[in-house]
Amino acid sequence: MNDTSQASVLDRVCGVKICGVKSSDTALVAARAGADYLGFVLFRKSPRFITPEFAEEIIVELKQASFDEGFALPKLVGLFVDAGEMELAPTAPFLTHFQFHGHESPERVEELGREFAVDVIKAIPVSSEDDLSAAREFAEAADILLFDAKPPPGARLPGGNGVAFDCSTLAAYDGETPYLVAGGLTPQNVTEIIAAQKNAAAFLGVDVSSGVESAPGKKDNNLVKTFISTVKKAS
Repeated sequence: MNDTSQASVLDRVCGVKICGVKSSDTALVAARAGADYLGFVLFRKSPRFITPEFAEEIIVELKQASFDEGFALPKLVGLFVDAGEMELAPTAPFLTHFQFHGHESPERVEELGREFAVDVIKAIPVSSEDDLSAAREFAEAADILLFDAKPPPGARLPGGNGVAFDCSTLAAYDGETPYLVAGGLTPQNVTEIIAAQKNAAAFLGVDVSSGVESAPGKKDNNLVKTFISTVKKAS
């Protein structure tokens, strides 16, 4: 299901995903700056939640601006937690990816990707090398893995908590499924994170949410632009 280049990350441009987009303004800023993926949180308990209808409005405006101005349209990702078909179906026509942060099994992940004809990103919470065993289970089911910091005890959210993990643990990942790194990333530390993945053939890029916000759920567009430019320079 997956195909990844054997080139060093230094030989290719590192991808950037801006997650938790809640406005057309932020979507446009990120896309114009070169974001490769935009994430829309369709999980009601998150401070970054937006309705599918509003996400679609943003995407329509984004597509029009992309056509008018000539910038590349990012991949469009919907973030879900243990969602059913009735929740997913209305979003499939305007998304390119589903991102799952719940207890979805490998079989469920593969089934939903096929049913709705979208690529699938599966989040793998990580705090130690032992957690990477879950990545092997999803190797054939997901198109992309997202290695994210394991939520702290008592956390209400499966991601976007601003918590980092020791990315050196990813050296133990020997799979071919491409992966993104998330968890506590900021414009100040992302260069170091990218450097740590320089020899990983499956490394696809980085994913940021809280690290480019002025408050939970409120993106700072200057931080968004700075983060993207920092990543592009680092790679």
